[in-house]
Amino acid sequence: MIAIFFRNLFRDLVRQPLRTVLTLSGVVWGTFSVVLLLAFGVSVSKAQIKRFHGMGEAIVLIFPSQTTLPWQGFLRGKAVRVTPEVVEAIPEKVPGVELMSPEFVGSRIIRYGRNEFRDTVRGVNPQFELMRNTIAAKGRFIDPEDMAARKRVCFIGDVLATDLFGTEEPVGRPVFIDSVPFTVVGVMRTKLQSSNYNGQRDERCAFIPWTTYASLYGAKYVSNIIFRPRDPGRSKAVMEDVKAHLAKLIGFSQADPDALGVWDTLEFEKQFTTFFLAFTVFLGVIGTFTLLVGGVGVASIMRVVVDERTREIGVKLAVGARRRTILWQFFSESLVIMLLGGLIGLGLSAAVLQATKAFPAGGFTDFVGVPRLDPVVIAATVLILLAIGVIAGMIPARTAASTDPIEALRK
Repeated sequence: MIAIFFRNLFRDLVRQPLRTVLTLSGVVWGTFSVVLLLAFGVSVSKAQIKRFHGMGEAIVLIFPSQTTLPWQGFLRGKAVRVTPEVVEAIPEKVPGVELMSPEFVGSRIIRYGRNEFRDTVRGVNPQFELMRNTIAAKGRFIDPEDMAARKRVCFIGDVLATDLFGTEEPVGRPVFIDSVPFTVVGVMRTKLQSSNYNGQRDERCAFIPWTTYASLYGAKYVSNIIFRPRDPGRSKAVMEDVKAHLAKLIGFSQADPDALGVWDTLEFEKQFTTFFLAFTVFLGVIGTFTLLVGGVGVASIMRVVVDERTREIGVKLAVGARRRTILWQFFSESLVIMLLGGLIGLGLSAAVLQATKAFPAGGFTDFVGVPRLDPVVIAATVLILLAIGVIAGMIPARTAASTDPIEALRK
């Protein structure tokens, strides 16, 4: 039975080679499009989320602003000012906070030898390293001893290190920040970063102890506060606890929506992920329409095959063949053609995706990632292929099964 099935299928395919090639090409191109579009959609999503995590993962940023509601005799418009000492004490008062750092931000002239640049200097504490992924590739980050002694040490971004030192070893060398000498204790590991706040991206920043920053520049109030909750799922609740603590300490209404500007990166990431999921689905829909054209071609060729084998169908029905047997025969042939074209398209797309791995790192791949033929893409493609194959195969199969044997034998 199986041998007869494949013999008939082979006969139908080779009888009209041009027709067969054109039909298969539609399925091959459709499968190729679905796989590539889904693979690139997934890779772009992963690449952009990775770049977003370059700023930090599950962190909350607080920007002191001014009040818009009166509170206990204070008129609206009062400036909300937070000292770094208050920030350092918050984790003891709010148990939901895992890590927290005050942050001073300023634009300063950084010089080494004849190389001079105006870049961002950030005054932070040691916990900043883990929250903001400013991991050292050379040397170390700021430590508690630096904070306590108000040492003039700095940790610099990788691009800033190249700008200042070129091919020289930066760690241990002196740099001048606004004419004040600092010793470089570490250089940041290269990372991708798409988002930022208050100043340049980390690759061009210099990080110094906030105690040193406050002493040198006379800064009393922080530019912003950064913290990471112990449980990312409770970031909103922890933020409300932090806001309640600051409201009570500084003197403003907890209900004031503008006293503190808040950027919860976890909430932003959820929106970001939803957007790219919709983007990937959109690409998949475009590829599905392309594959649908191939399915229409398969349905058309099988309809022609049914017309060519009408007499054969009539003979089978006349000698007692069941209609469901006829239906299954032509449906199976249609599905095999779809799967054959899909297999060829899958192989071609896998070859193209393999070739993309040869692209050099950086530039193009930083934004779109490296698309791969992962199980999710394969499963989605197979499901789309089967769905279209079932529809394309059922139409001619039902036509064949509904053939009147008497009319068929007259042809």
